[in-house]
Order: sequence, then structure tokens, then C-alpha cells
Amino acid sequence: MFYQAIGAAVFNEPQAEQLFRSVIEQHPGSEEAYQSYDWLANIYLKSGRYQSLTKIMQARWTNFPNKKDVASEKKETAPFNGLPDQQTTERKRSTLHHDKNSLAVTLSINNKPAKFFFDDGADFSCISEQEARALRMDVHAIQGSTNSMTKATSFRMATAREVIIGGMHFKDVSFAVFPDNQEPWSLVPLRQRGIIGLPLMIATGVFHWKADGTITIGEEPRPLNVSQANMFLDAGKRPVLKVSFLGKDFWTALDTGAMTTDVYAPFAHLFADYLKQNGKPGQNEIRGIGGAESFTSINLPSLTLQIDRHDVILKPAHILTNHTERRDWIFANVSKDLLMQTSGFTIDFQAMTLMIE
Repeated sequence: MFYQAIGAAVFNEPQAEQLFRSVIEQHPGSEEAYQSYDWLANIYLKSGRYQSLTKIMQARWTNFPNKKDVASEKKETAPFNGLPDQQTTERKRSTLHHDKNSLAVTLSINNKPAKFFFDDGADFSCISEQEARALRMDVHAIQGSTNSMTKATSFRMATAREVIIGGMHFKDVSFAVFPDNQEPWSLVPLRQRGIIGLPLMIATGVFHWKADGTITIGEEPRPLNVSQANMFLDAGKRPVLKVSFLGKDFWTALDTGAMTTDVYAPFAHLFADYLKQNGKPGQNEIRGIGGAESFTSINLPSLTLQIDRHDVILKPAHILTNHTERRDWIFANVSKDLLMQTSGFTIDFQAMTLMIE
């Protein structure tokens, strides 16, 4: 049952939650039960269900009080204490409009307009301090820390009573709040200092971007066929995508909020001969919330990858030879610069596919 639950969680199937709870009920003191609490916490984190997150972690600490990670877990979970569960109150297919080569759309937060961009690489929706106050959100006092693409940065949490994106209506949507003097907020005007993170993106079900200037959300998803899926949720909470190069498949993070696609050290190791023949040593910079960081790299004029059997070109390409994610099987962080080369792409969070037009 434990492994059935994991299979369901990575493919975003709703029965995962009950399967993990059954493991806990039937084998309460087992290692599988201990891990099931963690999987449930990830499921609640990726769906914005922070009340459920704090409750399941409290149960884990009560039933496993002597585990060495209890103190650090309590610190990590503290910013979410007292937050409600995000809820979808209305769901309709709707077409929104974006500027050219953008994932930003107009939405309503507490009956006030804003223009935020979709970012499935963000564990939670995000907003700046000044923006949160302007949108009448109460900012909580407890501070937490999260790792961005570059470095760790502190945040607090705030909750919006209502968020409307096209025909999708949500209530009790919590946002991570960051200082206005940090990137990307410092680079954009007020009413644009926010991110529509993974909990809201998954709630839309299907996300369809087209180069003609439209984004459609809320379409009927396709059924899951595991043999055709090219995505899954690592640990039940982070989207990863299958990509190919020179006939070899590998896994990458999927991050629609990053400005550029970054390629990591595992790619350099697997394709060392190719890079030795075609690349040149250099230096490259990654930007994210919290600022920028520089890495040594092997640079190529271009790199042709395949996503959903379609060629996409990273030009120029910088392979970061001294940067490896916590997950050493992740070869790159695929971003919108590759996806927006196409006439359109669809992310289906039920079929767990990214399809290229």
C-alpha cells in the first residue's frame, strides 16, 4: 500500500492521500508510516493546504517524538501555522491574454486588479511586502527561509480572502511575502510584484499557452496514461520533465518562472565527450529571488534538446559544471525560453504531460 501511495502521489492522483493515511492507520509505528507523514505534508504543500500541512506534521511529531529532525521540521513549518487550506470555489474554462513571450495575466485579489505571472517552479504563490499591503492582505509575523535558484532568502506568509483568475475562483490563498528590494520585485512596478505558484497552477488542471497571446486554463484534463506521461511530481510536490539529447532521456526540473534554462553538472558528466569537442570554458550567472550567483561553465553556441519529440534550441547554452541540484539526477532547469519557441504548449496536471504544438 505504501508504494501504491507513492505511485499515486508522483502522478498527482487524488487517492494518494487516503492511501498514505491507511498506511499510518494500519502500521502506526513503522518506518513507512513515518515517511507517509512526510509525503502527506508534500501533497498539502503543493496544493496550498497549509492547515492540513501543520496538522499532519503535528501528528508526525506526536507519534515519532524521538526522531532527530523534529526541531528543524518545527522551524520549517512555523510560517504556515494558522494558515487556512486553499479552496477552489468555482471552476470554468477561460481564456486570458498575455503580452508577447510572457506568462503574465491579469487577476483579481481581494477585488483589486494585479498582473502576476505563472510559475510552476515556485512551491507557493509569492508576493512583495508592499504589494501584499496594497491588496489588503494581512502579513504574518513568523519568518521562514526558502531556497531559490540562487540562494536562501527569508519570507513571511499572508492570505488573500479571494483570488480570481479568469473563470477560476479561489478562497483563502496564501502567499509567501518577500522584501520589495529583492529581485524580481525591484525590477517591476507595483501591481506586478507577484507569482502565481504551483498550488494555483495545479488547481487550474490544464494550462495551455499559445504564441498568439492567449493562455487557456480550466480545460477538461485527459485521463492519466502512465506510459505516455512525460512529467511527474518528485516527492509528490515538484514537477519534473523528461527531456532527450542525442537519443538519451533524462529528467529536468520544470520551471516556467525562470528567465532562462540552466543545464547542470550531471549533463556535463553524461555528455563529457560531446562537450569536450564542441564547448569552451566560461562563466555564467543564474538569477532568482534573492539575487544572482555566478558559476563556471562550458559554453556552446547552441544545444538542441527534444521535449515531447519536438526540437527546442537553447542558444547560447551554458552547462554549469560546478552546480548540481540537491537531486543529482536532475540534469537541467527547463524554463519558458525553450517552451516559448513553439506555437504553444499544454501542461496537463492530470495526464501529467507537457505537450508541444
